[in-house]
Amino acid sequence: MTTKASWKLSVTQPPAPLLDEHSIENHRLSDGKELPPSYVSFVRSFGWGRLFGLWLVYTPVPPGHADGLLGRGANLTVRLREEFQQWQNEGYDWAIEPDGTWDMPQRLEVFAMSENGDYLGWDTGSRDENGEVQIYHTSRFNSLTRIGGNMHEAIDALRVRGGSVPFGAADFDPLDLTML
Repeated sequence: MTTKASWKLSVTQPPAPLLDEHSIENHRLSDGKELPPSYVSFVRSFGWGRLFGLWLVYTPVPPGHADGLLGRGANLTVRLREEFQQWQNEGYDWAIEPDGTWDMPQRLEVFAMSENGDYLGWDTGSRDENGEVQIYHTSRFNSLTRIGGNMHEAIDALRVRGGSVPFGAADFDPLDLTML
């Protein structure tokens, strides 16, 4: 087991990220700006895999591969926005608690999913001077909890929230990309 020091994560094997560099450099979020720098650092360091035995962080994958940020992440973003719109139409204000507002779901872009049906999204309306955006956790599209201002903070929050793996297991397990 090795450790990626700057991320404070152990890995089962040295990752060999297979990424679409064109998408990393040229993809723009809904605010018209590039991917957050901490996310780019994370995916370049680790690539596609499972974080804390639970979280799948979508990466810009080469064409012809499944589970990429631009495919799966985009589909989940549409679903998130539809679900929150329905909650708003029905007057379910609890759906945006504890940290959200009704305008936020239209700015969120999903980039990670847990195997429990929880999601992480970037609030593209919150970009700071370093290009980072606030990261929110939603449990089955019925809550909005801020968990960090960048990937480092979000990973620390997930670790504290019970995302740690059993003693002796790695924090990150690289996965092979699946062809479509």
